[in-house]
Amino acid sequence: MVAERGLIGPARRAMGDITVSEPRPIGDAMARVRRELGTPEPSQFEQIRDSWPELVGGSLAEHSAPLHLRSGVLRIQVDDPAWAGQFRYLADSLVAALTERVPGAGVREISVVAARSGESARAPGAEAREDPENWV
Repeated sequence: MVAERGLIGPARRAMGDITVSEPRPIGDAMARVRRELGTPEPSQFEQIRDSWPELVGGSLAEHSAPLHLRSGVLRIQVDDPAWAGQFRYLADSLVAALTERVPGAGVREISVVAARSGESARAPGAEAREDPENWV
């Protein structure tokens, strides 16, 4: 069936910049998607997540967690909207510290989202639950 549609066999058809008959490593495809979405290398976000307590201090780290980094915007989840105010106050110095510590990440802005009532900020590496209505 696939051969009938001309997707395999001697007649090679190009789809975008990828020729269907040429297998490509999955890592190349993932890197392309990552670049198109504006996300950094995974190791850069891991560096941010792993150094979170040193970057923001113990008190803030207990009530917050970095969620993701896309197109230079670091999304942080806090367990209470009151902690969001602290991040707004510290945003410029946090961006400067991140630029110094993980320059390849390209963090230029901080965005904060509050956890739902009764929830704590998710632990680093846990699944994100983002609801735009809770963005602070």
